[in-house]
Amino acid sequence: MAADVGSMFQYWKKFDLRRLQRELNSVASELAGRQEESEHSHKHLVELSREFKRNVPEVSLAPCSPLSPPYVVALNKRSKEAESAFLGIYKQLIEAPGESPTKTRAVHLHKQHHHTHMRQRTAGRI
Repeated sequence: MAADVGSMFQYWKKFDLRRLQRELNSVASELAGRQEESEHSHKHLVELSREFKRNVPEVSLAPCSPLSPPYVVALNKRSKEAESAFLGIYKQLIEAPGESPTKTRAVHLHKQHHHTHMRQRTAGRI
């Protein structure tokens, strides 16, 4: 058990949850700032597409079909789904306790287990 607890502590030290939480905070802030900008850009692109379709003959539109609003909407949807997934993971990780509370509790339990084991061994000798 001691080896398992020790390896867990080493993992959490290397994992550096606090650093990861700071990085995720930074990314989440940037993401929030970009969301509003993205919505504005998307609306502007849709307006430009409509204007373009009104001013260009139907025959000339075929080469531009990959840039059509349904394609842009699909990209926008994909982006929002990725953001949502990131924010879900972010919320869980940002609320996760660091290694200190876990380590303190595990050390306490390990000492308690060791103490109980020693008492049982001593009681068995008498």
